[in-house]
Amino acid sequence: MKLMEHLYAYPWRGRGNNCNSYLVTGEKTVLIDPGHIHNEWGERCLDTLVRRLSEDGFSLEQVDLILCTHGHPDHVEAASVIKEKSGAQVALHREDEPIIAEIERYFGSAAGQAKAALKPNIYLQEGDLDLGEGAEQIRVIHTPGHSPGSVCFLLPRLKVLISGDTVFENSIGRSDLPGGDMATLGRSIDKLAALQDVELLLPGHMGFVSGAEDVRRNFERIKYFFF
Repeated sequence: MKLMEHLYAYPWRGRGNNCNSYLVTGEKTVLIDPGHIHNEWGERCLDTLVRRLSEDGFSLEQVDLILCTHGHPDHVEAASVIKEKSGAQVALHREDEPIIAEIERYFGSAAGQAKAALKPNIYLQEGDLDLGEGAEQIRVIHTPGHSPGSVCFLLPRLKVLISGDTVFENSIGRSDLPGGDMATLGRSIDKLAALQDVELLLPGHMGFVSGAEDVRRNFERIKYFFF
């Protein structure tokens, strides 16, 4: 689903758990959070993503880079398949590596092939990604709390914030999973709320928040109800 120039969204609408995925196009084709291969309901999540990409004229083979907002299996399991098909690099924050090492213990069968997927070629750090001339600018913002290595991605030219499981529409990510911390999550949300010129919030689950004023009010509601 095309949202605007160089930006496509693939929100999960099936049964069970899976994440929203996003595609940033241009000089480089960047897939953010590819999601599960299949989930606990037996939904073929990756097949659904492949079909929806195809409807927009894209394929897995075109993906140059996979960006992971964090290391939980519902966001990254399919990276292994995509990496094999396209040779794409996988990027993750280093602080989620200890969770990945124990992912089967923490998530059981829900981990799927996530451990195999999460052998990053790139470790994400705060700041702009070097994607080369002509690529859409993507800025990494470290937002621990849901997990130690959770990050969000700001697309400054498009005024878009891809927030992973840090913040949702009227809600926040869980802090009771391994490495999570509620106070840390609150500080990360304050950091995001201070950003200027965000007109579209694209979270890892549930619906989008559109319009600068609605984005601002969403942060206000979250701080009021959760912190």
